Amino acid sequence: MPERDLAARAIETHQRRRRNLMALTAAVVVVITVLAATIGVRALPAEPRAAARPSSPPEQSDIVVGVLPTVESAPVFVAVSKGYFKEEGLTVQPRIITGPAAAATQIASGRLDLAQTEYATAFSMNEMGLEEFKIVSSLYQAAQGSFAVVVDSRSKIRTAAELKRKKIAVSDRKGLGSLMLAAILKRAGLSWRDVSLTEVPSANMLVAVAKGQVDAALMAEPFLTFGREKGLTRIVEDAMTHEFANLYTAGIMTSDKWIRGHPRTLAAFQRALAKAQRLIASDPQQVRDVLPGYTKIPKARVADVAFGSYPAKLDLTELQRVADLALAYEAITRPVDLRNVVVKGG
Repeated sequence: MPERDLAARAIETHQRRRRNLMALTAAVVVVITVLAATIGVRALPAEPRAAARPSSPPEQSDIVVGVLPTVESAPVFVAVSKGYFKEEGLTVQPRIITGPAAAATQIASGRLDLAQTEYATAFSMNEMGLEEFKIVSSLYQAAQGSFAVVVDSRSKIRTAAELKRKKIAVSDRKGLGSLMLAAILKRAGLSWRDVSLTEVPSANMLVAVAKGQVDAALMAEPFLTFGREKGLTRIVEDAMTHEFANLYTAGIMTSDKWIRGHPRTLAAFQRALAKAQRLIASDPQQVRDVLPGYTKIPKARVADVAFGSYPAKLDLTELQRVADLALAYEAITRPVDLRNVVVKGG
C-alpha cells in the first residue's frame, strides 16, 4: 500500500479515536454533574418542618383551664379568639380562679383540667406532697410595672417602711406575690412579723383597698393601671426590681395523673398556646384586644397597661431563679429539682 494511503488511514483512525474520546468525556461530565447535583440536594439541610401532630385525635376534646384575670393569662384568651385550640381539635373553656392553690384543689377533683400557676406555688405544693403537680407550659415573664405594692390614694403611707403593723393583701400567702412583698419589706428593714397578711383575689383588691379592708395590696396589672388612672390607688413600690427583675411569674400546671392519661391532649394544648405566644411577640396589641373581655377593665383604660412578655418555651435557667428565690424567702425548705417538676414541651 502506498505510504500516503497509510498516512491518510492513520490520520482518519486518529480523528475517529479523538471523536470517541471527546464523546466519552462529555458523557462522563454529564454523569458526574447529575450525580453531584443529586448528592448536593441530598446533602442540603432539610427545610424546617412543623411539629408532627399525632395521627390520633386528643383523648379529651373539651377541657377547662383555670386562669387569673390578669395580663399573665392573655395567651389563653388569644388562642381561643384566634381559633388555635380549635385547629388542634380542642374546645377550651377558660374559667376564672381566685388563685393557684385553689386551682390545685379543683384539678385534683376534676373540675379543672389545667390551670395557671405561680411557679413558687407549684414548688410549694409539690414539696408538701399534697398531689404531684407539673408545670406543662410557660405563660408570662414580668417586666417593670407588672406588680407593685399600692395603697389608697388618700393614704398617708408613702414608703415601704411605713407598712409596719399594716394589713396587706396578697393573692396567695404561699405564692410569688408573697415573695415579692417579703423582698420589699426586707429592703425597708421589716419582716413578716411586722405586718399582717390576708388573702384577697386579684380582681377584688381594688375594692378591698378602697373600702379600707386592707391598708395596702400587692397588685397585678391591669388593676394597677386602672386603679391609678381612676385615682383610686397610689403605687408605693414596684415589685419587679432588684432580684425580681424580668422574672418568669406564671405558667400552666396540671396533675401528673392527668398528664399520663392525656398525652395527645396536652401536646395539642401546648402547640396552640405557643402559637398564641408567638403571635403576641410579633403583635403585642393582641393582649390589649383581649383584656377587656376577661378582666372587665374598660377598653379606654387598657392602652396604658404595662405588661411583660409571653415566652413560648420555658427557660429552665430563669425558672431556677424562681426556685432559688422561693428557697431564699422560705416558701419552700428544700432546693427544687426542675427535672421532677417541668414536663417536656412546656
